[in-house]
Amino acid sequence: MSADNVLTEDDRQLLDHIDGQIDDADDATEFEEIARELRDTFARHRAEFRQFQHEVTDRLERLEDGVERDTAEEDVPVIDRYARMSEAEREDVLSTAEHIAVTLHDNWRDIAWKLGDANNRKVGVDTKTKANAKYNPSRLKHRLKQHMDRDLQSTEIYRGLQRLAKLSGGEEHVDAETSRVQIAGGRYEYRERRTADNKETRRVLWRRTE
Repeated sequence: MSADNVLTEDDRQLLDHIDGQIDDADDATEFEEIARELRDTFARHRAEFRQFQHEVTDRLERLEDGVERDTAEEDVPVIDRYARMSEAEREDVLSTAEHIAVTLHDNWRDIAWKLGDANNRKVGVDTKTKANAKYNPSRLKHRLKQHMDRDLQSTEIYRGLQRLAKLSGGEEHVDAETSRVQIAGGRYEYRERRTADNKETRRVLWRRTE
């Protein structure tokens, strides 16, 4: 019988079968035996149907939960999803630039320092500030080595800075005249600027205040 208490085709066939069995019964004892078998069969089928109904309901709920989690996950910046990975997962999945980006993100307070003057103070990192350590002319390279336990090439660090800005939601723009890159719009912003002597490029990354 359907949920609306309407006989289905299977219900009608079962009733016809019962009528036939009753007509063929020779006495009350045989009828009672047939009725008992039919009740047992009906109870078994009803239990199987309820089990199936529960399984379908559970599966639908799990699918709905998965869709909700996927939808919520889409709103989370990629850098935050990467930060949830274990170290083993990072080694297997992330590129060197992404690994640098996640290291910076996870250890920002330890690695970053104050940039700019009193009128334009930011907390960030750059590629030209010197380190107070022997044989480590770059403060950023020195601090990354402390956290990653490896020597990084300058180009790897540049890509890591850019990657962090992009993974946090930023978009890249290239200056048509200078070909210098800036990445803005995310939690972290990246800029390429000339050094004071106009001879080199200084790469800067800072975290926007929220």
